[in-house]
Amino acid sequence: MLRHFRFLSLLLLIAFLLITAAAPAASGNDDVYREGTPGHKIFHKLGRGIVNVLTGWIEIPKNMAKEWRAIDPFSGCVVGGIEGVAWAVGRTSSGCYDVHTFFLDIPEDYAPLMEPEFILPGIWGEPIPEMDPITGLKPLVP
Repeated sequence: MLRHFRFLSLLLLIAFLLITAAAPAASGNDDVYREGTPGHKIFHKLGRGIVNVLTGWIEIPKNMAKEWRAIDPFSGCVVGGIEGVAWAVGRTSSGCYDVHTFFLDIPEDYAPLMEPEFILPGIWGEPIPEMDPITGLKPLVP
């Protein structure tokens, strides 16, 4: 009886793994149609809000690094720090707004309040700016 139960459990596990592996391929074409649905847009707005609330503070070092390269190290830290705080407050506030109003179609068609939509668009396609040309550090994204 115990061997029969083990065999049946193994058979069910293999069937589950095969179904799980085949599911993304079977539903891949449906994703194109789901992106335009109101349900997808609602939860995309909620996700965008949560991400922006949690990562808004990254605007500070991001702007400091950008200004550091554009001006000089000291002035870049001061100017970039001030700009970064302003952008961080704006991005975090935008995220809070998105989280609290994710179910409303405001702004029209659930559009983002800030561009880029996320703090680090390099993860989603736009290249991350190079680090310091003196040290030769390159971005991880080619």
